[in-house]
Amino acid sequence: MKRLLAVTALLPVLLAVAFVRPVSAAGDPIYDQASLTAIAAAGRTDGVVGASGGLVTLDTGSAYVSASLDSSPSAAVVAAPQEPGTLFHTVAGQANGAAGQTVVGTLEAEARYPGDTSSSFNVGDPVDSPPVYLGAANATAKVSATTAKGVAQAARYTVAPLFDVGPGTSAVNQVISVEQGTASQDAKVTVSDVDLAGVLKIQSVVATAKVTADHDTHTAVQSLVVSGATVAGQQVAITNDGVVAAGTPIVPGTTLSQATDTVNQALAGAGITSVHTIGGTAKHTTRSAEADTGGLEIVMKSPDLPGGVSANTLTVTLGGIDLTELDAPAVPTLPVVVPPVLPGTTGQPPSTVTTVIPGTPGVPGTAPGQEQAPQVAPPAQAAAFEVRGRRISAQTAIVAFAGWQLLSLGTATLYGFVERRRRLVLLGRNP
Repeated sequence: MKRLLAVTALLPVLLAVAFVRPVSAAGDPIYDQASLTAIAAAGRTDGVVGASGGLVTLDTGSAYVSASLDSSPSAAVVAAPQEPGTLFHTVAGQANGAAGQTVVGTLEAEARYPGDTSSSFNVGDPVDSPPVYLGAANATAKVSATTAKGVAQAARYTVAPLFDVGPGTSAVNQVISVEQGTASQDAKVTVSDVDLAGVLKIQSVVATAKVTADHDTHTAVQSLVVSGATVAGQQVAITNDGVVAAGTPIVPGTTLSQATDTVNQALAGAGITSVHTIGGTAKHTTRSAEADTGGLEIVMKSPDLPGGVSANTLTVTLGGIDLTELDAPAVPTLPVVVPPVLPGTTGQPPSTVTTVIPGTPGVPGTAPGQEQAPQVAPPAQAAAFEVRGRRISAQTAIVAFAGWQLLSLGTATLYGFVERRRRLVLLGRNP
């Protein structure tokens, strides 16, 4: 009996918790807006090559992916196994414009939302324009209202005789949900078999980065790993400060410090003026996150040649990823309560006609047949309420409130009455 009465007493509260809620609470988004951007490349170059015959400006790239996604919704992905750079695109645009058709194509896959949501590029002819050689491979780009994905795989990439880079891959994946208040993106870049002037060789460079957002919690992580680096056969480690000898010195009887001096002299003799990693960053706030792997930067320069021939200057960055995330919380929408409209309170007020009787200036009168009947206000309508789109009268609301009070208060009284009767029976008294 006690359990039954307790459940009955709690029934109104349970019903209120289960069914009474603001109309706008369900389905409101957590974020008002959110956006993701990503750039990933196995290799990027910048410089001028003139000593190899003809002045060539380099801003090329290998396994390049650029992606963006926001909650508008809008998405865009460009994935290229080899990014020939500004010079190539300018020449291609001029050739295609003169021919009136696509004669020289850009080696990339591009997708956009709204628009073409999927694109791919496979193999194709390599870019063989000395001193630059770009061996094409494949790329894919896919987007939707809430996702963006790009993958680029590159073949060999060469700027003779300065450097030679083997196969590389870049991949980016982005997802946004403003309803759940989440956003995330991750990227990975790999590049292998790097050879610079036959002196510096690197087995692989692997970069990874990831940023996430979950309501007000944001995270950012990044990593850059350089493996199998050697200079003139000596194993080395590449840090933010430069190149240092590692392992066992190849010249017996020398120290690692002496071996470090030797490898840096070998690099300088090959025209490699700087080799170091660019310190990565990972930071976040309650409204943003950013992860940047930096990359492995190599700077090369050769002396100017007689006759005014420009020197070779080249900067190579391997394993670069830059991810950013921004968002703004949504402001909860509140239900708008519109008071009931009573008859007689809308529209234009009734018109009246006022005439002036001649001979009495300034004294209004009433012309025959135009007497105004006294205005009697209509009876006030009983107040009403609206619940879940259904209109109920004030009387119904009062009855419902009384029933509610009966369940919540009367049940407690009934319980007290029954409990008193039980105690009297136990005491042997007649209740």
